[in-house]
This record gives sequence, structure tokens and C-alpha cells, in this order.
Amino acid sequence: MNSELEVLQQVMNKHIVCVYAWTEWPGSMALVLEYMPGGSLARLVDEEDCNRSFILLFLRIFYELSSGLAFIHNLHTLQRVVHGDLKPENALLTSDLHCKLSDFGSAQIMRFTGCTSTSEIPKSTKVDTTLGYAPPEKLKSLQTKPKKEQDTYSFGMILYVMLSGSLPYDNPGYEKAFIESIKGGERPDETSIHELRATFNEDKQQILDVLQSMMRRCWVQNPSERPTMIQVRNELQTVLQQHREEDVLAEVTKMVTCMSLTIPKKEDQQFQPIHDFVTKDQRFVQG
Repeated sequence: MNSELEVLQQVMNKHIVCVYAWTEWPGSMALVLEYMPGGSLARLVDEEDCNRSFILLFLRIFYELSSGLAFIHNLHTLQRVVHGDLKPENALLTSDLHCKLSDFGSAQIMRFTGCTSTSEIPKSTKVDTTLGYAPPEKLKSLQTKPKKEQDTYSFGMILYVMLSGSLPYDNPGYEKAFIESIKGGERPDETSIHELRATFNEDKQQILDVLQSMMRRCWVQNPSERPTMIQVRNELQTVLQQHREEDVLAEVTKMVTCMSLTIPKKEDQQFQPIHDFVTKDQRFVQG
């Protein structure tokens, strides 16, 4: 928790879930985070009636997720942050389905001295990653130092899950075989994505093709051949800007209805952030 707090203190950005407060007591610590009514991207996988048809919404979601990753990967010249456990459960949604990056419990701060990069990993660091989204180099050695390219691979796997509507592997008994196949260069079957494409008009097919191509580029076997998250963000932003905002919002409205959410009015979106927690009398106070 202390390492997560250290990271969160560095990453204030509109594409990162906001931290309002923290508190600690003997042996424990807690964070007070921004409430995200839309839940996580994993929830969209379960929305069977409408989860994959709104490709413009997906394009916006992945643009925003890549923006958050690009930000933490490039904080400033001498410091970077690697998330380390990127998965649909750690990408959260607002009530109007904007996407923000969350859960930095596995994140590592990378500090650079001169031209040589080093990863400051405490000796007691616990390996905490979700195998279905871990890159092959991590699966070969769970003690592999965190690198930005690992987050890029995980981003590609999230793209697969959202576009295919299925997890990397559904059967727990298949976990070992799945890991070996990924280490050997195989990737999950894309048949369901091809089937989805057949249901789209030409414009939506082009968007899906962009996302599917990005997925494949992000999860290539050689880490050095994966795009940076700045490249991913810029490419997705270019495609998103080619479409009318009202068309994106139309899909947002339909998905919000599917998820039984309520888009707040602007005057309802104001909040007074909580800056501190006074443990002595167990109450929050304004900072």
C-alpha cells in the first residue's frame, strides 16, 4: 500500500483515478478513491446484449486508456511508472463511460541516472501480476524487471478481450497450456472478432480493423517491436478525431441505458475533494 501511495502521489491526470485521501492505523492503510459508477471494463464483457456493437465508444475508451498509460510511462525526464498488472478490472469507467486507469498496487517507479536506466525494486517486492495479461517475457520469469513494453502487451490483450467478448482463457484447467502457448508465440483465437466484423458497415469495419491491428502490434513476441503508448495514443486519437462527437455520444447513451447508469448533469459533477483523514477522532476534514 505504501508503494501504491507513492506512485499515486506522482500521477495526477484526468485519465487516472483520483485519490482523495489516505489513512493508516496499526498494521493497515487505506486509500479513498474517486467513485467510478460505470465499474470496470470487465463489466462491459458481461453486457451480452450490447457490449461489442458500439465500436466508436470502444475507440474512445482505448484512446483514454492509452493516454493514461502514455502519461505514467513518460512522467518526466528522470522518472517513469510501469503499471505492472494491467487488465480490464483495473480500467474503470465514469457514469458517462470515460475510462481511467486504476490500481497501482503492482506499479514500479523507474528512475534514470544519466543515460543508464535502473529499476528500483525493493528486495521484498511481491510478484503480483495476472497471468492471462502477462507478456511472454514475464511468464518465462516472474522476477523480470518491470518495463513499459510489458504494459503495452497487456493493453493488446485487453483489446482482445473487449473485441472478442471472451477472456484469454475461460477454463482454469487450461491455464498451464495457455501460458506455454503464449511463451511459444501463440495468441488467442480471433474468430469471434472476424465474425463481429461481418456484422458491421464499412465505417465500423475500418475502426475495428484499426483496433485489431493495434492489438496485434501490442502483443508481438519481441518487446522491442511493440509500439510505445505515445504512438498508440496518437494513432487512436487520429482515428477518433475523424468521427463526429455526436456519433460517439449516441453510442455512449445507448450503452449507459444497457448498463442502467445515469449520466450526471454538469452541476452534479462538482465535488469537494477530501485531503486528509484525522484518525484521532475518526472523521474526514477539508484540507
